[in-house]
Amino acid sequence: LAKVENQTILTGVVSFNLSEQLRSAVLLLAEKWTRKDLNLELDFCEHIICGNEELLKQTWVNLLDNAVKFSEPGGTVCVTIEEAGSDVVVSITNGGSIPEESLTRIFNKFYQVDESHASEGNGIGLAIVQKAVRLHRGEVTARSENGKTTFTVRLPRAQ
Repeated sequence: LAKVENQTILTGVVSFNLSEQLRSAVLLLAEKWTRKDLNLELDFCEHIICGNEELLKQTWVNLLDNAVKFSEPGGTVCVTIEEAGSDVVVSITNGGSIPEESLTRIFNKFYQVDESHASEGNGIGLAIVQKAVRLHRGEVTARSENGKTTFTVRLPRAQ
């Protein structure tokens, strides 16, 4: 977290296949989602963007790991990529909800919705996600309603 927090400009920008990176992140977490018997729906074609590949990989791993962690066994995690003008929009949705009063705080360092700390983690994943996305001049938002939570990351395709 400190390494990402101290970064003020985006370095290591390359052009890469965002779709392939998301598929790789899903495969990296295969043991976790298989253990929970989750269905993964990947709904996207190929998208190329410019950015820091390592920072964005960490972004997807953190968001997908949370989606898996907070999904009920047998549930579904859905990942979509859409183009919106000069931006690309990635959405990761899972069953489960975040209380409205927590939505404004989930990107704070060390904040955990589960205050009992019964779930694994240390509360820095979403802080890293937010910083990485901001370094890319993008935005990340969370919405939780009707028993589903969606994290949406909007990034410019070119840096």
